[in-house]
Amino acid sequence: MINNWKLGLKSLEYAYGITSNFVLMIIFGLMGLVFYIIGPGIHNTFMGGYMLMCTAILPTQMVYSLSMSNIVQSSPMKKKMQTTIPAAFTCGNLMIMYLINAVIRGIMVWAHPETALAAGKEVLLLALVIMMMSVYLALAFKYFMVSIIMFIAVYFSIFRGMNAIVLDWFESGAAVYMAMIILGLAFVAVGGIAQYLCSLLVYKVPMSKMAQASLIKNL
Repeated sequence: MINNWKLGLKSLEYAYGITSNFVLMIIFGLMGLVFYIIGPGIHNTFMGGYMLMCTAILPTQMVYSLSMSNIVQSSPMKKKMQTTIPAAFTCGNLMIMYLINAVIRGIMVWAHPETALAAGKEVLLLALVIMMMSVYLALAFKYFMVSIIMFIAVYFSIFRGMNAIVLDWFESGAAVYMAMIILGLAFVAVGGIAQYLCSLLVYKVPMSKMAQASLIKNL
């Protein structure tokens, strides 16, 4: 996985839209910071984490953009560039951002121990959304509109479902928060595996130009 993550990182040098995506990553990062500052409150801090996750998936979009080029299409690396590398790259980036979010929330929990249970529920919810994001990325560059509709439907289902779950029988504390983080990491890993398996299923489907930037559509 590490080698494929490194290949994904190296391939960004040749990807389309490096500057614009880098600017978007900064914007999403700053938006996440603003939500953290506005907090506490699960909706604000959750959105802060969600913005961090958005910064993590933008590099994956750049990796997929390479598959629109004739060089990659005719290369023996074609299958790997649409399956193994994006899955490993996405999983690695999302896991890093998930841990950064967990540390930030952990600092907030340390300052306000009574929020440990709510924070644990929040990071678990974020992990479920990450898992869904991973599957979405496997399908979005093949079936753009269908994957968008599925993403929205599943996103709100997860959010409403998690809000309905009551965890009051757990004693609020650092141990519960850590347990939720570990469970969340497992969900992130499952998302990476699911992304890889889904990408294998749709590998032979042509890349959707609708999922790419306007300049690439004209290639």
